Amino acid sequence: MKKKNNKIKYNKLKNLLSNQRGAALLSVLIFTFLMLTFVVALMAMTSNDIKLSSMQRDTTKALYQADGGIEKSIWYLNSSEDNPDGMDFVGDLHQGTTTEYYDVEVQVAVPGTPEYPEEIKTLISTGTIEGGGKYVQDRVVEVKLKKGITPVPGLTYDKAIFTDDDMEFKGGISISGNIHSNGDLTITSTEVFNLENGEATACGTNEYDPGADPVPPEEFPHIDWPYFQDLADREVDGGFYYDADPTIPGDNTVIFNDPKYLSGIHYIDGNVIIKTDLILENATIAAFGTIDILGNGSITLVNDLTTHPLSLVAKGDITNGGSIHGEGVIQTEGGFENNGVVDINQGAIYAITGVFNGGGGVAFNVAYATDLISVTVLGTGIPIWRKISWREVY
Repeated sequence: MKKKNNKIKYNKLKNLLSNQRGAALLSVLIFTFLMLTFVVALMAMTSNDIKLSSMQRDTTKALYQADGGIEKSIWYLNSSEDNPDGMDFVGDLHQGTTTEYYDVEVQVAVPGTPEYPEEIKTLISTGTIEGGGKYVQDRVVEVKLKKGITPVPGLTYDKAIFTDDDMEFKGGISISGNIHSNGDLTITSTEVFNLENGEATACGTNEYDPGADPVPPEEFPHIDWPYFQDLADREVDGGFYYDADPTIPGDNTVIFNDPKYLSGIHYIDGNVIIKTDLILENATIAAFGTIDILGNGSITLVNDLTTHPLSLVAKGDITNGGSIHGEGVIQTEGGFENNGVVDINQGAIYAITGVFNGGGGVAFNVAYATDLISVTVLGTGIPIWRKISWREVY
């Protein structure tokens, strides 16, 4: 009986295999299985490709978010009226949607390096893209900034005398043109104080016009020192770069003992002492330190005020014990003190603070040059943070 059943099964299998319809069905089943396997694999590959493409797209978008946060932060530091701290702002900035945004950490400025002597500020920006709850893409960018100067149309030398802080007049004074102090304006003179063709304004006390209301502070033009250093280093128009004497450790003072005629930019990486007669014709002495004009020192300014107005420029104080006369603009980022003779018949004086003495053997006369009103002076402007490096942290 068992042998008979086995024979029956064998015959059925034999018939199935020999039957064309059975073979076709088997082939269809095998083909269907293979196609199904291929389709499943293709769908898995497509899904992975879509996911990888989305992640790659979003990681690029995250980098754009981080870089956009850097640019927005630089604008916020330099220009935003909503930033009461200005360039000194420290803190965090955030902007974007709930799924696409940046976070910027604005750090405290630190002292500069030999390569970048100015203060350095660091920004760390994280750009984030949240992929629908499935993944999060972060890109982090670090940027370093240094202080620089940018020209501003309309920022001109429009005053005969302008101090960014207090100004004080003593003795006999004669001024033609407007004067302005972003601090107090004090007159302690018992002699003649003559102000012609202009007005005196101040953000604080105004002893020239006690009934005047305080005025808002005005923008003080700043010096772009690297600009003048570069011109002097390339000796443009006869200029010269004076470095510290390497044979004398610690020495950074240039002394003018012999009469000279100067043109171009003369940049001194330190202090200047003037003991002789100097003629500056379309020339600038730019000292990254102080300028002292001694009793026997005399400076004649012969500058074209529309093309080369700056004549004496100092990072530190300018003290005049000799004489200055002619046409040109004097500017210091320190204090200006006159104990000698100032007789500028076309020009201006700009300083952080000013003590202007006149009377007796001392004279102080300044006449503003109206040509300066329309001149935006190259190498001057307002301070800004400027990008000096960019790198992706991770």
